Amino acid sequence: MSQDLFNVAPAFYGMSLLPQKFWKDYGYALLVIAGSDGEVSDPELEWLTISLAKSLNVDEATVAAWEEYDFEEEELDEVFQKIDSRSVASFNKLLIYDAIRMSYADDDYADDERARVGEAAALLGLTKNMVLAIEVLVEQERATDKLRSLVL
Repeated sequence: MSQDLFNVAPAFYGMSLLPQKFWKDYGYALLVIAGSDGEVSDPELEWLTISLAKSLNVDEATVAAWEEYDFEEEELDEVFQKIDSRSVASFNKLLIYDAIRMSYADDDYADDERARVGEAAALLGLTKNMVLAIEVLVEQERATDKLRSLVL
């Protein structure tokens, strides 16, 4: 197993499993999906560049590249071609999982974002039922987080 994969945050299931050399393009794919409603909101960008980056010790150059990236200028299939999805089992599911999590960061998983997630899933060979299952998983995790904050 590659040394890149040992630097994993225990509570994180998505991008942490991807070799570091693909993190920049993975982030670009997330930006294209989250920006499909016309903008990447501050909470969405903070989820990527602060929360995710900090949990994975993403280098500053990658974070800066994400912050400067023009998500409106690139197509998903072009971004996906830059990432070797065969390098990680369940890569396609992980990317959709992270895209949904990032899209929810501003508490609004917009219809355009949902549609772009569906487009990305189709490009990655995932069924609509798998996307629905991942959406439900993210919603349940969000509900659990809200309950935890209320109870504790």
